[in-house]
Amino acid sequence: MSQISKIVVLGGDCRQYFMVEQLHRLNFPVAVYGLDMKDLKPVIYEASSITEAMSFGNIVICPVPFSKNCKNIFAHSIIDDLTIDDFLSHLTENHVLYGGCIPNFIKEFCMKKKVHCFDLMKDESVVIANAVATAEGAILEAIKLSAITLHKSQCLIYGYGRCAKILADKLKGLSAQVTITARSKEALSMAAAYGFQTIPLADINKYLAEFPFIFNTVPSLIMDAASLSYVQKDVTIIDIASAPGGINYEYCKQMNINAHLCLALPGKYAAKTSANILNEALLSDLSSLISS
Repeated sequence: MSQISKIVVLGGDCRQYFMVEQLHRLNFPVAVYGLDMKDLKPVIYEASSITEAMSFGNIVICPVPFSKNCKNIFAHSIIDDLTIDDFLSHLTENHVLYGGCIPNFIKEFCMKKKVHCFDLMKDESVVIANAVATAEGAILEAIKLSAITLHKSQCLIYGYGRCAKILADKLKGLSAQVTITARSKEALSMAAAYGFQTIPLADINKYLAEFPFIFNTVPSLIMDAASLSYVQKDVTIIDIASAPGGINYEYCKQMNINAHLCLALPGKYAAKTSANILNEALLSDLSSLISS
């Protein structure tokens, strides 16, 4: 790619709104389709169809996540021609594609078409910065959904990956009593080294009744009906794993357990910061393309 032409943004939420605002401030020509531009309407071109949008520019920015149903590009409302099929029918080797959680079949299509495709949520800098916003959002959800304080409360975290580590540290900063449960001995040893209590996952059911707050970061069914039968009656469970989460929500509904799958927290509570993070990664990749 020898030069940047124009940017088109398809669908999205508040994160994409702030991305457009920042890109416009950097003097990039931008068109949008399927995104509410609010007070930016006078200065941002709004395409009337996906055909018009895709012909506007060669840098295509899609949402995070790219799609929630593998049929439509994610937007606040369903738009007839904002489908993946329509999008792919207009995608050419002259385009470069950015988005988050891009489905594998789209990546394969791009490889065949020789379209540069960059999944922003696979970029390590984005993932780590996003984990901070996710952890803050999880804490906010816990505070909103519980009748007690996190201060001095026993908090259990399933898993000890990137997001769990940051969440544990922030809960500790609020004087919560944090325990980590995980399968990996290495993860438990690392958590213990940072001063957290640890319980092997195989033993956790015996201790679940001790925790008024439970956070899940594991993207597989980690709390089945058997596990949930041990929790406190007034427990608050915050699940920040990718959909469908790691909790048996049908059982929670039957037993009136206060459990919530909290997705896209950075977009919900830190949209502007998330936009900064996404744009930094996008512009860095564009810069490398131009210089190559």
